[in-house]
Amino acid sequence: MSIEETLNVKGEWLVSNCGDLPSEMGCKLILMSPVDQREDLVTASVQHAIDVHGHENTPELKTQLDGMLKPMTI
Repeated sequence: MSIEETLNVKGEWLVSNCGDLPSEMGCKLILMSPVDQREDLVTASVQHAIDVHGHENTPELKTQLDGMLKPMTI
C-alpha cells in the first residue's frame, strides 16, 4: 500500500509522536497504525526509543509509550 493509499484509509488510527517526549535530539518521528495494530505500533515505538535514544528495554518504557498513543480519525 502506498502512502497516498494509506492516507485515504478511513477509520480510527493511533499516533506515536516522538516529539511529545523531551529529547536532546529534538526528534520529530511520527509513527501511526490502525487501532487494531496497537501492539505493533508500541513495539515499533519501543524499538525506536531503544535504538535511537538509548533507552533500556523495560516494561515501564513499553507502558509509558503505550500510554502516550493518541487516537486519530481519518
